[in-house]
Amino acid sequence: MKASSCIAPLFLLPFIGGVASPPILAANQPGDFSLTTSVGYSSARSDSHYDTDQTISLAVDYQKSRFAGYRASVGFFTLQGRNPVSASAGKQDVDGLFMLGNLVLTPSFATVHPFVTFGVGLYSMRLTDNSGSNQSYELGANWGFGLDVQVVRHFSVHGEAMFHYTTGEVSNPIQTLVVGGRFDF
Repeated sequence: MKASSCIAPLFLLPFIGGVASPPILAANQPGDFSLTTSVGYSSARSDSHYDTDQTISLAVDYQKSRFAGYRASVGFFTLQGRNPVSASAGKQDVDGLFMLGNLVLTPSFATVHPFVTFGVGLYSMRLTDNSGSNQSYELGANWGFGLDVQVVRHFSVHGEAMFHYTTGEVSNPIQTLVVGGRFDF
């Protein structure tokens, strides 16, 4: 009887130590890098001249602290013309390449990571219609929100809505809704 009462506290020791220490499998720790690839839809939210089309993006994140990180991303979106802009020009299509620098704010939870992001970007826009093509470079600001759901230690499912405000001819905001995967290192 004395031997079993002495072994019981030793049996409980790993469980007690696990409660006090942070989870071993948690991602988004300070110093973590991640790579996110996403595909989805883009639309000119307040302009009926354009139809919803596609977007693709790639982002590299650095988790500076438990609540904030930095993100550098590049992506491509298209907007397909729906209604004629003018009688001579017809429908106008937009192809956009963007490079963004963002701050990402996220609370620290075990497997679900909601976030809010905002930043600035450089946009290369090409507008194409019946009269030709026009290339322009624009500055812009963006903000968005999303959710990362950790599946395993180094992989999360990623979803995000972003709103891009640019200085060019396309009406603001340009909205992108994406889903993808996030790989943590």
